[in-house]
Amino acid sequence: MALYPLLPITIGLALLVWTVSEARRDSLLAARGTRVRGQIAGYEESRGTSRIVVRFHTDDGDEVLVAHDATGWTAARAGNDVTVTYDPAYPQRARVVEGAWVSHWLRGMLAALGGAMVLIGLGIGVSTWS
Repeated sequence: MALYPLLPITIGLALLVWTVSEARRDSLLAARGTRVRGQIAGYEESRGTSRIVVRFHTDDGDEVLVAHDATGWTAARAGNDVTVTYDPAYPQRARVVEGAWVSHWLRGMLAALGGAMVLIGLGIGVSTWS
């Protein structure tokens, strides 16, 4: 029995699980979090990856700096205004939800790619295993 159809199925399922977990985390933070204005303070670089650092103030007046994984960080410039949603119980748990460079297309495209890979793997599996 050939196992190679499992490769696209596994990759596709991994993409789907990741996109669903990210969307779930965003929706929970949006439902329970607090929205505030913030600014891009700069970048954090480590071992070939870069993340933007966002500065915002909580409703209590505390300043928070948080590194944010973003798909369009190259278009973000220090000083750009953004909207941040944060968890009032743990302000370091924050997401940039609005900014000139923020795009939600990537997550949708990855979910579609994951679904397509699962279907392709299943198609290959049906033709191979039957």
